[in-house]
Parts: sequence; structure tokens; C-alpha cells
Amino acid sequence: MTSSPQDPAFVPTLGDFFADGGLLMWPILGCSVVVLGLAIERYLSLRRARVLPDAVLDAVERVVAGRSADVADSVLASGAPAARVLAAGLRRRGHLLADVEKAMEDRLREETARLRGNVRGITLIAAIAPLLGLLGTVLGIADAFAAVERTGLGRGENSEALAAGIKVALYTTIFGLFVAIPPTLLAAHLQARARRLAAQIAHALGPAADALAAPPRSAPPPERAPEAIDAA
Repeated sequence: MTSSPQDPAFVPTLGDFFADGGLLMWPILGCSVVVLGLAIERYLSLRRARVLPDAVLDAVERVVAGRSADVADSVLASGAPAARVLAAGLRRRGHLLADVEKAMEDRLREETARLRGNVRGITLIAAIAPLLGLLGTVLGIADAFAAVERTGLGRGENSEALAAGIKVALYTTIFGLFVAIPPTLLAAHLQARARRLAAQIAHALGPAADALAAPPRSAPPPERAPEAIDAA
């Protein structure tokens, strides 16, 4: 004799769990696939070799040594976030230190926002998945009560059918939470990784800002008072 969903000893397989959950299981599954794609893209983008490559560090050494003209255009056009920050400083070469630092800091803020770009998508999906699960549960419970309303709750079989219907309706909430929890942790990890890389860029390119700035002008000697000149 086979077990049925009303049997207390019945343990659904993964296929049964997914099929009994209803149509909203598919959007939740789609959320997990999107999260996987975004996570792979962010991990590839948040590698130190891509954000702060050795070529940029060599360019910083040339700038500090006073050979900023030797920095190859290919390095600045490499597409690395650190290279774009350095290029912003080179465009202000010869200006006051405050101007050079501001240009590099503004560019660094833009690059930091780019590094965090798709992390927002992961956070959004982590919020949507449990809501989809809750919606599926509410719809499932409504269907279960509608079935009881048609047949009546006088018999024990109907009570068991209602309990089984509510249990199946909860599958979407379970699946939604299962999909939402890992992306929440992943988003926090990627946010911290982006902040750490931004701090490394700022630390590595700090000496270049000092080297690119114009030396401070020396103050002119004070003029001698007329009385002092006559006394002389």
C-alpha cells in the first residue's frame, strides 16, 4: 500500500515538494538562478587582479618617481577601476593638492558604486523570494478553505484534507526562505569585499596624489616699512 500526503508517515520527495508547491515555485526558482548568475559575475569582477592590477601599481611608482609622462595610455585605458582613479588624478596634474585629491576621491566614489552594482540586485531578490513564498502560501490556504467550504467540515476526512492542504501551502514559504537566506549572507559578504577593495585602491594611489600636485608656492618676503628703510 502506498503512502498519501494525508499519511503522517509520508515524506515528500524533492519533486513532490516542488510540484505540490504550485506555480509560484517557478518564480522562486527563477530568483535562485538569477542570484547565482549575479554572484558569479560579482566574484569575477571583485578580484583584486582586476580591480587593482600590478600594472597600475607600477604606474603609481613611476608617478611618485616623477615620471608621470612615462605612464602608458594602455594602462589608463585598461578598464581597471584603479586605473580610472589614477587617470582622474593625472588629468589634474600640476594643480593644487586639494584639487588632485578631490578629483581622485570623486572618481573612487563612482568606482565603489560600480563595484557594488549588482550586489543590490542580489539584495532585492533576497527580499522578493520570501514574499513570493508567502503569497503562494496565502493562495494555497485560501484554496484549502474554499475546498472545505464546498464539502463541509463535519467529517474527519475533511479535517485531514484541510490540514494537508495548509501543509502543502506552506511549501512555497519554506522554499522562498530557503532561496532568500543565502543571498542575504552573500550580499553582505560582497558589500564588505567591495569596501575592502575600495580602501586598497585609496591606500595604493595615495602617494600618486602628492606627486601629481603642484608644489606649494613660497610666501614672498615681507616688505620693509618706510621707517626702517629711512633708518637704514
